[in-house]
Amino acid sequence: MSLHLYLKSFETPLGKRGKDGFWREKRDLLDDPARCAELIARYQDGPGEPWFATERADIAGMEAKLGAAEGVEHVVVVGNGGSIRNVWALYRALSERGFARKLHLLDGTDMSGLLGELLRKDGAFSPQNTLVVPVSKSGETENVIQETALLMERGYPALAITSSGPSKLAAMVAEANLEAFPHPDEVGGRFTAAQNNALLPLAMLDGDTALAREIDAAFAAAHEKLGVAAPASGNMAKHLALELWRAEHAGYTEVFMPVYAHALSGAGELIVQLVHESYCKAGGGQTILAAGAPESQHHTNQRYFGGRENVVGLSICVESFGADARLPGGVSCTEFLQMEHAGVVAEAERRGTPHMVLALDSLAVPDVCGLIALWQWAAVYGGLLRGVNPFDQPAVEGSKRATLEMFESFNEETKRSLARFVRDAGCSL
Repeated sequence: MSLHLYLKSFETPLGKRGKDGFWREKRDLLDDPARCAELIARYQDGPGEPWFATERADIAGMEAKLGAAEGVEHVVVVGNGGSIRNVWALYRALSERGFARKLHLLDGTDMSGLLGELLRKDGAFSPQNTLVVPVSKSGETENVIQETALLMERGYPALAITSSGPSKLAAMVAEANLEAFPHPDEVGGRFTAAQNNALLPLAMLDGDTALAREIDAAFAAAHEKLGVAAPASGNMAKHLALELWRAEHAGYTEVFMPVYAHALSGAGELIVQLVHESYCKAGGGQTILAAGAPESQHHTNQRYFGGRENVVGLSICVESFGADARLPGGVSCTEFLQMEHAGVVAEAERRGTPHMVLALDSLAVPDVCGLIALWQWAAVYGGLLRGVNPFDQPAVEGSKRATLEMFESFNEETKRSLARFVRDAGCSL
């Protein structure tokens, strides 16, 4: 694992802001392994290490399920949130290595998206070349149930990943005699990058478990370096969590995160979820503004440098890609990308705007897994610093319940309610 957290452009403008007695109290909290373990155990009602760091994927059991993808070209993972966001982050980040099959995410009933393509008779997808993999920890996510049922009606084969115990998805599996594989019962969806629901679809892409084993080992190594036993001075996750908390304490409530690698776009989306869902609670936390770079320099730099002064920067970049080429001027493509990134940092330094840099040596498996593990732990430590439970997501559940209530009682009144955004619009063009 080769990750580097550059803080010189962050530390100087912040200076001593936030470094008061309260800061020292919070730093001491993360430096106390026993206290951290006590809080983690209380919040997750379990051991003093997060479940995601102690539970391991059943890679041996995956071997028996790989045949389900034999002969197909596409694996479509159906789900929402972390249960699918992790597999996408890994798939995109490791795309340089190449995969024998293509992975796709189906995360809603939007007919202008993937679902519409799957249902088109003359489209690229068919029951003969596509395997559907519905993923739901609870087994109760209604759109996953409905999308899977619709695709199965159209003849698509399916293999479900869900937790043990009774649920709608479990009942569907039993009734249709589908193949199934266990979702970890204790690990929350956003923390499942090294779990069955992420590694089985990846294994299916190549028809073996070699990559799954490599990812499993890389996460295990990262957890040792980032866990509660490592003090803040040598623990990048604690260091990152403390600096983000200090920035928030100093009034910086937004984090502009330009990502200088298309392959890490999925990781950027995952980081947003890890932070927002883990410690944006009780009226606190920070907004992560993830954006593809250098394109973001042509729009969001204006917000970063010219808008309200409540934004810190945290750019993510890669030092070396698997392939490179020379531009006509003799500079390599990677070097030019690095110069574009360095220009943003230089402008931040000129203006005195706080800016961190998180650099990966490459897109190798240990570096990519290290990046994700870093943010898993930073999200947990961020919750401990703010005194909130980093493992729950109470505000996420309300809209889910409202949707389910409308679906289960669907009638003419529901239809009228759904039409109100057009019917009762205050202004129309």
